Amino acid sequence: MANDIAAYDYCAFILLLIVAVYYFRTSVHSTLRVRIMSLIVACTVAASLSDAIRVRFAGLASVSDFRFMNVNFAYYLFLSFIPPLYLLYVIASTDMWHRIRNLVTTVVVFSIPLVFYVAVLVINFFRPLAFETGAGEELIIHWGGYLGYITYLFYIFTAMAFIKRNIRPIDSRRYTVLIAPIYMVLFAMTIGIVATRHHIVCFSVAICILMLVLINRRVEDSIDVVTGMHTFKVFAEDMDTNFKTGKQMEIILLNISNFTYALRTVGYDAMLKMMSPVSSEILRLMRRYHAQFMCYYNGDGNFAIELSKKHFAYAHEIADEICRSIRQNIRMEVADFELAINTCLVNCPDDISDVDSLFMLIADLELAAPGSKVLSASSITETKEFSMKKEMTTIIDRALANHYFSVFYQPIYDTKEKKFTSAEALLRLRDPKYGYISPNLFIPLAEKSGAIHALGSFVLEEVVKFIASPDFAPLNVDYIEINLSAMQCLRGDLSEEIISLLQKYDVDPSKINLEVTETASVYSQSKMYRNISTLSEYGLTFSLDDFGTGYSNLMRIASLPLDIVKLDRVFVLMEESGGHHVIIKNLIEMLKNMNLKVLVEGVETEEMFDSFMQMGVDEIQGFYFSRPLTKSAFIRFIKEKMTA
Repeated sequence: MANDIAAYDYCAFILLLIVAVYYFRTSVHSTLRVRIMSLIVACTVAASLSDAIRVRFAGLASVSDFRFMNVNFAYYLFLSFIPPLYLLYVIASTDMWHRIRNLVTTVVVFSIPLVFYVAVLVINFFRPLAFETGAGEELIIHWGGYLGYITYLFYIFTAMAFIKRNIRPIDSRRYTVLIAPIYMVLFAMTIGIVATRHHIVCFSVAICILMLVLINRRVEDSIDVVTGMHTFKVFAEDMDTNFKTGKQMEIILLNISNFTYALRTVGYDAMLKMMSPVSSEILRLMRRYHAQFMCYYNGDGNFAIELSKKHFAYAHEIADEICRSIRQNIRMEVADFELAINTCLVNCPDDISDVDSLFMLIADLELAAPGSKVLSASSITETKEFSMKKEMTTIIDRALANHYFSVFYQPIYDTKEKKFTSAEALLRLRDPKYGYISPNLFIPLAEKSGAIHALGSFVLEEVVKFIASPDFAPLNVDYIEINLSAMQCLRGDLSEEIISLLQKYDVDPSKINLEVTETASVYSQSKMYRNISTLSEYGLTFSLDDFGTGYSNLMRIASLPLDIVKLDRVFVLMEESGGHHVIIKNLIEMLKNMNLKVLVEGVETEEMFDSFMQMGVDEIQGFYFSRPLTKSAFIRFIKEKMTA
């Protein structure tokens, strides 16, 4: 029977060794929760070994009472530390120390039951208060032994109350993960009391540890393999929890602003290798300051470091040292490439009060000019542009409900007809609070939020209604161009919506030209091809917008039923700078030989107009002729040109 009882402890010991190797090889050792978990594992290993030894001793007559008492003392002692350590693990893993008022006083008060029980175990060597050895090495339990169960239950129920009060309201998944081990241990303790010969407490604790490790520590989700830091997924979860619980934070954001350029210059593998020494330098400096911290790598050269409260006063010094050290010590081996660093110090909730604003700040930091000084988050968050971004969802909803959006039209000149034969429809927004808001600001955020579909539908209907109106026919305009965003191209019902709209207003489909971007053609080619094919068969024409700004691929252009390729303003700038005339001219000729019309955007001077006329482009668009106009102004413009 003794062998059967000890088998639980042997299994627990082997299981914990496997868990320990896995856990400590895949965790960031500087975090408090990892240190607490290591103590739980150590206590459980010691308790299971002590239990196995005392079971073996119980069957040996040659073992002295003193040795038997020692091993029982060790078992109960190590077992007594597991519940309070789990309570600490719960608080550390959810990072809710800030929810505990008067932390020192609370720790002292909650330590009293454990200290009292340990004192009883020590006194037991001199006076049997907890247990003693009876005849045949039988263990006799006294009131002090049952005090151990009461102590365990005190910490177990305290942990349960903390989890239910603080974690369940904000994170149901984490609540389930943390509450399940408590019920398992309570079940094991009940069995141990009812069936005294089944010592399964250590085994059940080992199973609980395994469960926590497997659920909370998936390597590919939590630790970046290159930097050894926590991933963006963990960062997002931790920040969401911290903001919901009102935790005060000091965060150092570090962004390699020329990461994308370096990626194109030296390649993906070289930049990936570069992140390892950068992260090592950050961790080295943090250890030098003896700082408690959580460090995250959020991808694309973005790092985030959350400092402990006792290091808040040194936050600016630490951030400055990290920035300076990386700039001085890290070089790209291939090309002696110097990293451009942006560093920002964020105080939460003073600078940032919600997780969405924090992610917005990180995105804005990528666009900031690199510098040697540590930026204050307030220098970004207090700007009008940041305020607009923060409220953009509300602004867009308000604009759609109150008709603050309007469609402008920019005339397009036909070089053969020598007149304006088309126009591009452009969405504009004038908010009563912020005034005119650039499309470069609200369009990307609308794409992220999904509001781009409502905006796209608004533009489509406004243009179709204009074409169907009596004002349009006298203008002799062949068609109106409408931009489709990448998100719109992903819609499977896009072609049905457009065809239904044209039928509703009885508009000739040839009056509409839809512009798709190179980005859309890269990421949604199959769906976009189906939409383009359906609409092209119905009679609409298509153009590729912003050619030259993305990964221009002539094979992709050839595979799509396009009618027009729009050269981005970058070609105008190339022509103005000189030295690229032959390249641009040959590109235009090649596109025309593919039976495509060529339109150039962004022409602002007569010199550029003449230059592209000579190169044989079919259409020209830009401020040289006109800025985008309201519908009424566009009608007047065309009529004036017709009579000129």
